[in-house]
Amino acid sequence: MVNKKECCGCTACLHVCPAKCIVMQEAEEGFLYPIIDKEKCIQCHRCETVCPVRHTDNLNTKTETYVGYSRDEEIRKQSSSGGIFSVIAEWILQQRGVVFGAAFDENFEVHHIAIETKKELVKLRGSKYVQSRLENVYPEVKQYLEKKRKVLFTGTACQIAGLKKYLNKEYENLYTVDVLCHGVPSPKLWRMYLEEIKKRNHTSIEKVEFRNKENGWKNFLVNIELSNMEKYCVHYFEDKYMRMFLENIDLRQSCYECHCKGLPRISDMTIGDSWGIEKYMPDMDDDKGTSVILVHSPNGASMFEVIRKKLVVREAILDEVLPPTADSRRSVEMHPNRKKYLEGVKRGESIDLLYGYLQKTFIQKVVSLMRCILIRINPKYKE
Repeated sequence: MVNKKECCGCTACLHVCPAKCIVMQEAEEGFLYPIIDKEKCIQCHRCETVCPVRHTDNLNTKTETYVGYSRDEEIRKQSSSGGIFSVIAEWILQQRGVVFGAAFDENFEVHHIAIETKKELVKLRGSKYVQSRLENVYPEVKQYLEKKRKVLFTGTACQIAGLKKYLNKEYENLYTVDVLCHGVPSPKLWRMYLEEIKKRNHTSIEKVEFRNKENGWKNFLVNIELSNMEKYCVHYFEDKYMRMFLENIDLRQSCYECHCKGLPRISDMTIGDSWGIEKYMPDMDDDKGTSVILVHSPNGASMFEVIRKKLVVREAILDEVLPPTADSRRSVEMHPNRKKYLEGVKRGESIDLLYGYLQKTFIQKVVSLMRCILIRINPKYKE
């Protein structure tokens, strides 16, 4: 039985199994986990040795820190942050390369896909706050690499760690970029949330934006456009799905003890929102979106030098840009009512009822406050 505290769902074990005795199966909370057919298993243990959590690869030894955004105002407007991903992806595509990233399907579930044209880039642009299904992506990446094509793989740090373990060798034509990650929410909760919106409005969904910038980058909106020309558009902190995500009640269990949030990382580059930039570098903040750019490897450095001319960019201090207490550098605290929430999910409770589990008792609030104080005093603090 897989230890849910360890498994990040990367699928590396699925694809290295010579006996083809592993399948990814959705658990009751909505996340995929590997299930082994013991009758077919040949006890080769390759699934264990390829696990990026149990066997961490050597990380890069140095991180260079920048903040910046695309000079192309249209790219920046369409992006969740500063448009750095789009600039990198366009460079790869210009060289007949392939870009892998998270995209919505026709039901607005999230899967990793490959694109080969600039026209398709819109599918990968923008945040998707749902764990992306990787399916057969790792073998696809390997096929393109073996054909000597440049490949850009973007995803969470654990997805990149899984890819590197699966490939089991370095490829000069592989570029990896991870996104700063709070944690990954449940695809099942996302499906439930969308179904309730459709039923409430008696219509289907045409478009989803987790990060609409009509109110600016910092006060972004969750925007869902419906077939009847109506739309659901609210500040992110007023949206129940986003609140459950940000208050850590619906994350994958391994996210609470993440092995991939340290620095430097196994990826070539890390990108994400430069929250707080108005305090430490106000002249780089116009509320249109500014990104953190962390360069970890020689491949990352060469990639950054090529795209740099297309950016407004500035060197920065790591601990200012990304304090050690930031949830993208350390595991988030599990919500004390997560167990009750999971029981509610299994019972098929409504989003309103599940949202109610966010309410903490007075004692729970005091305990959470004390943990926050201890973390600020000592960022390495962990119970």
